[in-house]
Amino acid sequence: MALTQSDKSIARAIKCDVEKSSTGSKRLKLRTLLNKFRIEKRSDANTAKITELLTHEGLTINPPIVRFGERWEISQQDWIYLSCDALPEQPTPSALSTWNADGWFDRISELELRTEKEVETKFIIPLLTRLGYGEDDRYDGMPVPAAHGSRNTTLVIDFALFNNSDNSLRNQPLLTVEAKKEGRLLKQQELLNAHNQAKSYCLWTQCDFFLVTDSKTVQLFHISRGRIGQLSPIFSCEREFLSSCFGELYARASREALTNYYLSKFSTTEETS
Repeated sequence: MALTQSDKSIARAIKCDVEKSSTGSKRLKLRTLLNKFRIEKRSDANTAKITELLTHEGLTINPPIVRFGERWEISQQDWIYLSCDALPEQPTPSALSTWNADGWFDRISELELRTEKEVETKFIIPLLTRLGYGEDDRYDGMPVPAAHGSRNTTLVIDFALFNNSDNSLRNQPLLTVEAKKEGRLLKQQELLNAHNQAKSYCLWTQCDFFLVTDSKTVQLFHISRGRIGQLSPIFSCEREFLSSCFGELYARASREALTNYYLSKFSTTEETS
């Protein structure tokens, strides 16, 4: 669906309204947001269009308004929270006394992973478990409708992480993960491709954090809306040093840390005009 000048003006007006808030965020019902863009019936095309417009203006939409999988998880009566882009606070690395109780961090230095699937099952899933994400929080191979110009497509995210025990964060991805075959990220072009792929996932899911790994290297990124260009990782570590750096990764990407981050976005009671 083509973006018109009128659509862009509406998006800019919404951003100006959000910027007037005392907290940098405001809320509105999904049906109100659709009405602002003169949309009577939501679709993959028009929710992708709104997502693209507001992201370009530097706004995040929480929870995301695009469809995950085969059904719409949020109703038009649900609250949507719009917030201006802001960098997360610098976390204090957690002091975790039991993170290596089973010796997993010692064993991974000897791992030889032959396929991308082995990277997923033998490295990423155990790592996510140690970051506090249970099986119910993990959506493996999550399909997300997207748009590239006038062409609609479907992206498949390797892992999308949620907090399914907190109803207020229903349908809000906390973190997305892109897996690559072992050693693939040693090649600069492969690393760039992985970053671009993961950034695209964050655009449509309105997730602010993505992790990219081939098991040899682990990189975590924070997305800046409206400035999604070349990014620098907020955490980067080689596998052999992960045991000593895990406290910092936990402080930045664990279910606990990201739950607190997103809940702060959902705390406003100011409504858009």
